[in-house]
Amino acid sequence: MDYFFVKSEDVSHNSLMIRGEEAKHIAKALRKEVGDRVFVTDGNDIMYEAIISKINKTDVRCSVSAIHRRYNENSREITIAVSLLKNPARFDYLIEKTTELGVRMIIPLLCERTIPRRDRHERFEKIALAAVKQCGRSWLPRIQPLQSFSAFLENSHHWHMKFISHEKADLVQTISGELKYHDDANSVLVAIGPEGGFSDEEIDLALRSGFKSISLGPRRLRTETAAVIAMAELLKWG
Repeated sequence: MDYFFVKSEDVSHNSLMIRGEEAKHIAKALRKEVGDRVFVTDGNDIMYEAIISKINKTDVRCSVSAIHRRYNENSREITIAVSLLKNPARFDYLIEKTTELGVRMIIPLLCERTIPRRDRHERFEKIALAAVKQCGRSWLPRIQPLQSFSAFLENSHHWHMKFISHEKADLVQTISGELKYHDDANSVLVAIGPEGGFSDEEIDLALRSGFKSISLGPRRLRTETAAVIAMAELLKWG
């Protein structure tokens, strides 16, 4: 099944209109025809099962045959806050894979040991959208603007459970171990540092802000690997 993206304002009660590059891809690359069935998401937890009714030069019109809410979504809302990486391709990979695994929000961070300082917000959003369509999700992860670690901590009170991953955490301090006693935590935030990890001061500030230390194993991991492992661990708990 092919998945496509539609803006919420282009959806009415029983029809929708796919525009722009998405419409061109349907008509020219995939050579879809009137009567073909497609899945279309607005990125806001809704997946439309639709049938193509008309193909124009700039848009594709569809009739809606079914609506699925939270289609292919986890029950728990997961946010990853992660430092930008020296190699931009590795951060791109991180966005792609955590999106495939069901992340709801990604917060790029400027930490003490972060090397790059440029926000590539538009690119991050395009990677997330491509990953959403590839894996058939109905939620488009929100990519927050680049922010300092201190500003991030000041606004971290929204989540039920907050974790910070670092090398100095005891190996027995795990995500599974913590969630075992907090299975009702509907929203979880995991902070992951840059190459070189979080500084001692950043770890201390996070702990004083209500974060719990977690270990992702005895080996030193690349940041993007740590993010994928954290997501996989959280998926065990929904």
